[in-house]
Amino acid sequence: MSAVAQAKQRLRDRAEHHLRLAAMEELRRRYPAGTSPAYHEHGALLWRRAFVPLYRRVPWEHKVRVMHALGMTAERAGWTTPSRRPGEPWRPPV
Repeated sequence: MSAVAQAKQRLRDRAEHHLRLAAMEELRRRYPAGTSPAYHEHGALLWRRAFVPLYRRVPWEHKVRVMHALGMTAERAGWTTPSRRPGEPWRPPV
């Protein structure tokens, strides 16, 4: 794997990690008795305080454009795109 590909993978892993932690914190606020606090490593304030809120405010169409521009899409990995758009309910094949 090239250095650029490794950097993109690290970026994606880190972003997914912090979005997942934010989702767990939301669940904890909603159901405090049924969850335990998520572990937050030191030095991740930029990700928690800037990246997660900004990511949540950006519309999906813009996120897709950026992912395509950076080459961080499933097509680059040889996968086929889904037959439906995000938010569209699943329907069995004809």
